[in-house]
Amino acid sequence: MKVNTLKVFTVALLCVFLVSAAGCKKKHLRTFGKVLAIGIAAKIIYDMVVDYRSKQTQNDNQVVNKYKNQFNELPPEPELINYESNLLPGSVINPGEAVSIRSSLEVVRGQTQEAVSIQEKITIYDNEDPNKVLKSLIKTVNQETNRCGAFENEFTFTLPKGMPQGIYPVKTTVIIDGKEQKPVENKMQLVSIGLEKGLMLAVN
Repeated sequence: MKVNTLKVFTVALLCVFLVSAAGCKKKHLRTFGKVLAIGIAAKIIYDMVVDYRSKQTQNDNQVVNKYKNQFNELPPEPELINYESNLLPGSVINPGEAVSIRSSLEVVRGQTQEAVSIQEKITIYDNEDPNKVLKSLIKTVNQETNRCGAFENEFTFTLPKGMPQGIYPVKTTVIIDGKEQKPVENKMQLVSIGLEKGLMLAVN
């Protein structure tokens, strides 16, 4: 069941005031407010819509011929030749601003089969705990052809207002026939007053 973020925020603030009225120490209130902020941030990002689009720039024959010209024969298994991923418009993000992760990748097929599955995965991590996944999404790059090639891709999303400020690690990874390749990491620095600071003010 989908929970309204505004309701969660209202309940969170109510809890802070109730705990404050009970006479708890400010240090505990600050910790409580911080935990609530992290939880609401996780909820906001979990519900966030991420759009994806992919465009093929070189077909399978072009990539295969180029690889053979350089190495004489194809690799035993499909291979990721190139992969780049960049955060736009930059690493410093404002709430409500559209964010894009643009990538380019090139995959060559192996010797034994022409068909290859190419996917791209985006993972957004918590700004307090870099090991905690807030959102993860996998999209198929070559759904129409099921062949190797070169592609330009883009994940697009908007960080809603109310997100706590901080640095959110973002990793993108190519998955070839179910095998994850080496990820590329970017870091989003969200600059705003944020929900966390609002909760701190509420308990002071």
